Amino acid sequence: MVDLHKIQMLILKELLFHPNARFTELNIKGLSSDHFSYHISTLISNGYVIKNGQSYTLTSVGKEFANQMDTDEALIEKQPKVGILIVGLRTVGGVKQLLVQERTKEPYFGYQGFITGKVRYGEKLVETAKRELKEESGLDCTQYHLKKIVRNQVILEDNGKLVEDKIFYVMTAVEPTGELINTRGGKNYWVTESEFHALEKRYYDEEAVYKYSQGDSDVNFEEGVYIVSEF
Repeated sequence: MVDLHKIQMLILKELLFHPNARFTELNIKGLSSDHFSYHISTLISNGYVIKNGQSYTLTSVGKEFANQMDTDEALIEKQPKVGILIVGLRTVGGVKQLLVQERTKEPYFGYQGFITGKVRYGEKLVETAKRELKEESGLDCTQYHLKKIVRNQVILEDNGKLVEDKIFYVMTAVEPTGELINTRGGKNYWVTESEFHALEKRYYDEEAVYKYSQGDSDVNFEEGVYIVSEF
């Protein structure tokens, strides 16, 4: 995300409420013409604002960006991260096995648990699951089930500071195929249920996640795509 100057954020704020505003109407801080022109030009070059005659208006990209703003403070609001959490499941010789990853990067270096990854902008959940499973483990899968949507707020014990705020879509990947690989960020291996429960350095919520994955029913969830003529 582009970091914008405070003046540029104020311009975007004004254009949220006053589309097609003129130069003088946007210059609410009374800057010199050259100084204010610089900020307008920066917004135009970033694709957030377009000039129509003597007026300025937000582009669709600018509207989407400015719509994330706390308009009281003229700041982009920090929001929870959105990710996918994949519980890989397979049966070998009648024994259930779980796909576990040992993290080899910070934060949580050395911790063990299920594969996770960020949901990319515009990406469907199954698309994310397929991509992350392939990137993180080398495996492919055609059978995914959404089992739970959870929000984790992680607070440091010693100072009470909130260090993570995450929303996870917990999905099972049933009977994935392919050759299991390791990556720079994680070592992967299959374990039995008893071996999973005996892991010494698991993430704080892995037992709960595994319990979610064993539910009989899937979450009723829809992803809609809408074509609009105006935004």
